[in-house]
Amino acid sequence: MTVDSITIKMSGRIFNSVDIISRYIDIILAAKERGMRLAIVTGGGDTARRYIEAGRQLSLSEAANDMLGIGASRLNALLLIYAINARGGTVHPRVVTSLEEAGEAWLDSGLVVMGGLQPGQSTTMVSTLVSEYLGIRKILNCANVDGLYESDPAKDPKAKKIRRATIDEAEKILERSAEVVAGTYELIDRWALSIMKRSGISMQIIDGRSPEMLEAALSGRDDVGSIIVPW
Repeated sequence: MTVDSITIKMSGRIFNSVDIISRYIDIILAAKERGMRLAIVTGGGDTARRYIEAGRQLSLSEAANDMLGIGASRLNALLLIYAINARGGTVHPRVVTSLEEAGEAWLDSGLVVMGGLQPGQSTTMVSTLVSEYLGIRKILNCANVDGLYESDPAKDPKAKKIRRATIDEAEKILERSAEVVAGTYELIDRWALSIMKRSGISMQIIDGRSPEMLEAALSGRDDVGSIIVPW
């Protein structure tokens, strides 16, 4: 069964491929035509990492580096807005930069796009905050991996994939790695999980490199990727 309102968190690395972006737009527009309301949060990806690395070499503070990352995420959001509009989609025409703006845009079009909000927040956390603010109870996290693992699969080829976990179980996994500096956020951070817990929000983590995974998840399939549930 599908739901009427969904938040989509798009990894910034999706924006490395024009073909993948184009496919995502097709899927987003098709969902909108079916009557779904979508809040989309874009990451900064490699553009953010490049600027943050330059910032570190120039001895900028972590807060300043975070602002560079936020700028990159908003640039990706603007590209998505322009591309959706170019195909005749009805999307709020500006990148949302606050929760208040998100609420106004939500009432206006039911399709809003945003990047980061403030230093110290991952865009995954932004996706939980905007979901809470708009009353959305499910997030589709189009990530750089195909689900939640007990440890980093890029470092541990034997890492076990977890199909379903509660927030408490996911928090225990996060306890093993807690570093949070600009441009190095993990798949999901404890602050995002705390927002999910207090508002009963679930998150399905799917492979963002394969747009068909988003299509499947939007159709209501919960057997793709991994799902984190409040309890």
